[in-house]
Parts: sequence; structure tokens; C-alpha cells
Amino acid sequence: MGKAEGKGTDWHGHVTAITVAPEYRRLGLAEGMMTLLERVSEHPYDGYFVDLFVRCSNKVAINMYKQFGYSIYRTVKGYYDGGENGEDAY
Repeated sequence: MGKAEGKGTDWHGHVTAITVAPEYRRLGLAEGMMTLLERVSEHPYDGYFVDLFVRCSNKVAINMYKQFGYSIYRTVKGYYDGGENGEDAY
């Protein structure tokens, strides 16, 4: 699930959630969904980038996104579950 969002000329794509059932993983489905979101974000919305948040502890997802060409931009403290006790996100 994803969307194009922003204001004025600052449009970009955002990955809200992506999931593939265990029995269908490692078949390229996640990459296909990400590619489609990137294309839709660029045309017709003229988006400059696609962003997402991922738990810092989710090494499998982080490695997958890196393979797709994504990089870590920043760390958001307490993003998941909120506050000081929440888990950080990249």
C-alpha cells in the first residue's frame, strides 16, 4: 500500500505498508510492487523520491530495501509505539 503525497511541487511517493505471504516470498513480488509505486509517484505526480519507515530492528526489510536502491536518510526516535519507549525507525 502506498500513496503520492506532498504540497505544491513537493510531491513524493510514500510506502505505507508492503507485505508478501511467506509462501510467495523471494519471487520478486515486493520488488514489483515497489517499482509500480515508484512509477506511479513519478508519472503523473512528478514525484522526486519515494520514502518509507522501517523498524531499526527489521534487518530483513532493511536489506531488501537496500537491494532495491534505497538508503537510510535519518533515524526517527520512538516512531513505533510513540514516545521515549517506542522503537526507532529509519
